[in-house]
Amino acid sequence: MRVVLPVVICMVLSACARPSDGPNVSDIYNAKIAGTNERIQVVELAKAPMGVTSSAPLAYFPSDKGLSVMHSGGYMDQRLRRGDVIEVTIIDTGEEALFSSANSKTLNLGRFTVDSSGAVTLPFVGRQRVLESTPESLQVQIVNGLRGTAVNPQAIVTVVEKPTSGIVVNGDVRAAGRFPLTARKERVLDAIALAGGASSAPGSTTVTLMRGKQRVDVPLARLLEDDSQNVYLLPNDQVFVESDSPTFTAIGAFKSAGEFEFEQGKLTLAQALARAGGLLDDRADARNFYVFRNQVFFEQPERLDPKTGAMPIVTTKPVIYRVNLHDVANFALMQQFKMQDGDMLYASNARLVDAAKLITVFQKSAATAAAPLPGS
Repeated sequence: MRVVLPVVICMVLSACARPSDGPNVSDIYNAKIAGTNERIQVVELAKAPMGVTSSAPLAYFPSDKGLSVMHSGGYMDQRLRRGDVIEVTIIDTGEEALFSSANSKTLNLGRFTVDSSGAVTLPFVGRQRVLESTPESLQVQIVNGLRGTAVNPQAIVTVVEKPTSGIVVNGDVRAAGRFPLTARKERVLDAIALAGGASSAPGSTTVTLMRGKQRVDVPLARLLEDDSQNVYLLPNDQVFVESDSPTFTAIGAFKSAGEFEFEQGKLTLAQALARAGGLLDDRADARNFYVFRNQVFFEQPERLDPKTGAMPIVTTKPVIYRVNLHDVANFALMQQFKMQDGDMLYASNARLVDAAKLITVFQKSAATAAAPLPGS
């Protein structure tokens, strides 16, 4: 009795200084938004918004035009310029059978680079000035140069590389590099495909298109869904792919507390709890398990802008969702509740656990004085 009474007295006197891993139920229900007197709303899981569309913040506003502001007709200029690489093939057809396979002869002259003076030197034809010429014009030059040497010559000129019309794809792709634009008129998704594709999921990937001083970001998921975002590319465009995987944090009485990455829109609260290893049986209060979230709210303005229409007012406020794991119905709800980037799971300690910690503190024996040194 003599031992228990002092402990009880100390517990009463030091209730505000009890050892704990975090806030208790009372602290959570009395929490206020920083810098204000407004209490943070605590919502039961049954009243929480379910699904991704009802609760997840948009990655862009409806007024955001994204990459569509860089709309163009695509790259069509096939004129030859310094540094371009061409491939030349000559076909000599017989007079008796035009393009007859029995009489025609094909000779691949090889590949040639337009030099700094804008010319190329070709076998049988000699030096030809090709700067600002089209492949079709060069074909005529080659045929004219072969007159008298071949019976009925034909020439095929193919542009193999155009360094001056190249684009750069960098970032979180599998094969970053510089790629040429062709007559096919490549678009943004074509460029990403040339680089081997994005190395992360569309929901956690941002694509940036840089053209001169313009720079526009768009989520890869939007780029895949909205064809107007998949604009044609122009020479010297730069495409940067960035991975920004969403994460959630689990703290408190979990078996594996920490930060965890996930794919937006595909992780439920039930799966998140499993990622954290579940609750600690000897510590956690299963009736008070919480999700802390900066919830996005959309409100329609009272006055409408006649030009832009009714644009929603977006506000963000902290909200706490409470989960009582003793209620079996909540297990079904947890399979519908989608996790969002920045969510924090908190598992509070049971009251007896904190009380036991305090008793342990007061049961520790007092430190004894060190023994005197010999001869002192």
